[in-house]
Amino acid sequence: MADGYKSSGSGTPARHASIEHRKTKHDRPLLVLKIGTSSLMMSDSSGQRVRLGNVSGLVELIAELREMQYQVVLISSGAVGMGCIKLGLPKKPSCLRTKQAVAAAGQSQLMRMYEDLFGTVRLQVAQLLISQSDFMDKVHWSNVKATIMECLKLGVVPVINENDSTNTTELRFGDNDNLAALTAVQLEADALCLFTDVDCLYTANPRANPDAKPLHVVPEPWALQVDTREAGTDLGTGGMSTKILAARTASVSGIPCILLSSAFPRRLLPLLKFVPDQAGEGTLPEVASYFMAMDTAQTVHDTRRWILSLPVAGELILDDGAAKALGHKKSLLPAGILKVQGTFLQNEAVRLCHRGSEVARGITNFTSEELTKVIGKSSKDFEDSLGFTTCPEACDRSRIILTTSAESLLAIETVSRLRSPSGAELHQSSRGQSESRESSVARENSR
Repeated sequence: MADGYKSSGSGTPARHASIEHRKTKHDRPLLVLKIGTSSLMMSDSSGQRVRLGNVSGLVELIAELREMQYQVVLISSGAVGMGCIKLGLPKKPSCLRTKQAVAAAGQSQLMRMYEDLFGTVRLQVAQLLISQSDFMDKVHWSNVKATIMECLKLGVVPVINENDSTNTTELRFGDNDNLAALTAVQLEADALCLFTDVDCLYTANPRANPDAKPLHVVPEPWALQVDTREAGTDLGTGGMSTKILAARTASVSGIPCILLSSAFPRRLLPLLKFVPDQAGEGTLPEVASYFMAMDTAQTVHDTRRWILSLPVAGELILDDGAAKALGHKKSLLPAGILKVQGTFLQNEAVRLCHRGSEVARGITNFTSEELTKVIGKSSKDFEDSLGFTTCPEACDRSRIILTTSAESLLAIETVSRLRSPSGAELHQSSRGQSESRESSVARENSR
C-alpha cells in the first residue's frame, strides 16, 4: 500500500495473501463495495422497480462485515433510475438537462431507501456526492478523504455517488466503476468489490456467445484480453469493460478486486479468506472473479495514487529502451520517446505506451509542443531546439506510476528479439536500433 506490497505477517507476499490477512494501513481493514443501477433496479412490463432482494442482501452483508470488524465504504449508483421511478418515467432520459433533474429527484429517494434499510440493522449512513474535479486537486481530495475517514470513525457507512445533478460532461467519471476504483486507491483500501448482474467475468458476453468461458482467478489484470463489446444496460452507464478498467486501476495500486453477483452478496464472505497460490491460480470458494493485485516494484505514495485520478491529456509512445528503463525505476527521457500524441500542457497527466499498450502514467514536464521538438534528442541539444534551458526528464520517476508489471518491462529485450522481422539483416538492424536507444536512455538516466 503506502510502501508498495506489504507482507501478510507470515512472510507471504501480500499478492498471495488472503484479503482478511493482508497487513492493512488502517486500524481495521477497509473494503470499498460498489453496486450499479442494473443491480439495484429492473424494468418489467409495468415499468421500473427496485430489486429489493439485492439491496436488502447488500445491507445485511455490510452489517455482517461491520460485526467482523471491517470498515465499509459503499459506492452506489441509482440516482437517475430512482428518479425515473419517482417521476413515473418509462426509461432513462437522453437529454443531459433532463437527466440531471431526474438525478436530483432520485438521489433523495435513493438515500431514503438506504436510511430505512440500514436503520433496520442499526446502522447509520452518510451521503457524499463527488465529481472528478474533487480528485484533480490534491488539497480538495484530502478534505474529502478526511470526511470519509471521520465518518468511518463515527461508525457511519459512507454512501458515495457521482454528483449527476450538477456535473458537466468534462467533470464526469462516466461510470461509478471508475469512481469506486479511484476511491479505493485514494483511501488505500484493502479490497475493491464490484457487485454486478453476472456471476463472474467471461472471455466474451455469455448471453451472446455460447463459447464464452468464465475467468475465476485473474493473476494479471493489467494484461487481460477479453471481448467486452456488449454495452451496459438501459438503466446503467457502464458495462464489463468499465469493470475491467476498475480492476486494473485497483490492481496496479496493490489492491485486489472481486467481481461477483449482486443477487448473492454473501458470497463475498468466503472470498475474503481466499488465498491465491504462487502460480496465481487456485479454486475460488464461490462463483466470482478474483483480480489479483500487482506486486508493485515502486512505492505507491500519495502523488502516484493521485496520478491515476487525473484525466489523461495525451500519450507518449516509447521505444524499447525507454520502456525497459521504467521497469528499472528510471525517469522517462525525451531520447526514448518515438511519438507525442494529443495536446497537453506542462504538469498534465499522460499515458506512457509501448507496442500499443499502456505501461505507465506520468506527469509531464513539457507541453506537447515542446516535447515534440526534443523527442529522440539528448538533453544537451534541448536549448538549441527550445531556445531555453530546461530539465532533462520528460517525466520524473517520482511522478510515474506503472500500470503493468516491472517484470514485463524488464523482459522487453527478449520479447523484442522474438518479434523482430525475419531475415538476418533485418534482425540485426532492429536489434542494433533497440540497443542504441536503450544505451542512449541509460546514459541520460545515469547523469
